[in-house]
Order: sequence, then C-alpha cells, then structure tokens
Amino acid sequence: MFYYRQYYPSIQLADFIECYWVLHAPDRFVDVPDRLIPGGRVELIFNFGDPTDWLITADNPHGTRLSGPVIMGQRNQIFYVKSTGKIRMLGMRFKPGGLASFTNVPISDLLNILLPAELLLGKAVKSLEMRLSDYSDDDKRIQLLDAVLKAELRNTPTDLLVVNQTIDMLRNSRDDISIDTICQQTGWYYKKLERVFLKNIGYTPKHYHKILRFNKAVRYMRTTNTLTDVCHVCNYFDQAHFIRDFRLFTGTTPSQFKKDDNKIADILIKHQPV
Repeated sequence: MFYYRQYYPSIQLADFIECYWVLHAPDRFVDVPDRLIPGGRVELIFNFGDPTDWLITADNPHGTRLSGPVIMGQRNQIFYVKSTGKIRMLGMRFKPGGLASFTNVPISDLLNILLPAELLLGKAVKSLEMRLSDYSDDDKRIQLLDAVLKAELRNTPTDLLVVNQTIDMLRNSRDDISIDTICQQTGWYYKKLERVFLKNIGYTPKHYHKILRFNKAVRYMRTTNTLTDVCHVCNYFDQAHFIRDFRLFTGTTPSQFKKDDNKIADILIKHQPV
C-alpha cells in the first residue's frame, strides 16, 4: 500500500519549513527509476526502510546511495530515483531560503548533490535519527523533529526578507514579472540580488524564476490539453521555448510525460505549492 502525507510545521518554523512528509510503500514500489523534477527546494530525509539510489543520470546510472540522514540539494535538471525495497521515509522540505537559518553554508554549494546531513547540521542529526527510529508512529516522529528544529533555529538572516519579497512578487504578479522589473521597482541592484539568492536559495534569481515558471506550467498541464494555453498562461515566448525547458527539467516531452507513470513527480505536483 502506498501512503504519503504532509504535516505543517509549528508557527515558529513556518517561515522556514514548508512541510514535513512521510512516504511508506511496499517492496519494489519504485522498482524502475522514477523522475525527480526540480522544485526549487532543499530537503532533509531520514530513511528507515531499505536503501534508495538518488540522483540517477545517464552518466551515473547507479545514482548516489548514502546511509543515515541526508540533505537533498536543490536541482536544475532532471534526475531519477530508485528504491531497492521497502520505503519508510520521513522528510522535511525547507522553504526557499529556509535552510539558511540552520547553517552558514551557502546553499549554492548544494546544487544537484546529495550529502550526509551531519556535514551541514552537525553530529546531532545522527543522534536525532536514532531518537526518531525509537518511534513507529509518524505523528510522534514529527512532533520530535519539530521540537528539535525549534531549539536549533538560529536568527533569521537579514537578507532573507529581500529573498521572500522577491519570491512573493514573482508568485503573485498577475503578469510574468521579470527580475529586471523587480530591480527597477525596488531599487535593488541585480548583482546584489544575485548574491543573496545564491547564498540563501542556491540559484540565481533568473534561474529560480525559470524553475518557478516551469512548475506553474507542469501543474497547469493537469487542467488543459493544449500547449498553447500553457504557454499563454505561463508567459512562454512560444511552444519551442516551453518544450526546451520541459525536456531539461523532465527528460521528456509534455505529451510523453502525461502518459508515463511518474509516481514521485505526481506527488510533488499534487502536494507541493509553486
């Protein structure tokens, strides 16, 4: 039986953590490589099941397999994931810029990589994994994880306000507002905004905008059958431009993507806000 559920963080963490999530599945649920499309977020993942191979590509067909809690960095291309048996995962999805409140490491260093969580969060994260494994109840695991993170929360980075304001403008503008327009309206210099974004989100503002627009488009595809509508609503210059981005982020065409069984991607499209 496949089971996925998301939990909201406590109010003290709401500006930094998008959600906690649990994923349970029987043996070989993802027995062939499944798509990991870019979503612009960093995740902390605890695996209490069988090993999982992450970040599979044509150049790295075996992917990356690590034991213990891991940090999955933000991505700017298509990767694949494959389980080797039972899936029993507990994860935490940071908001864009949210991880910067728990580490001084520039988030740009995490692009397209998987690494042991203790390299960023210290040895205490291994102890936390052992405490979490003592519980079989997901609700209790989430409560413990939330309590520990509240205690570890550092001061909010001063430049996170600039990041959040920029993201809000990109998300809530009725038209597809450009980064250059945001700089003109706010008086922020692009180079400064770029440094702030790379440090806190891991992308340049323009590349983050590109990923944000793609995610809007792939969600809108669920409600329409015409690429013309998608391009118009999401402000792509033409279909060729959209299909080029779509291939980069999904590894296939829009029509084939709809036909394929994309278990992990479908979860994110359904549950993860843009």
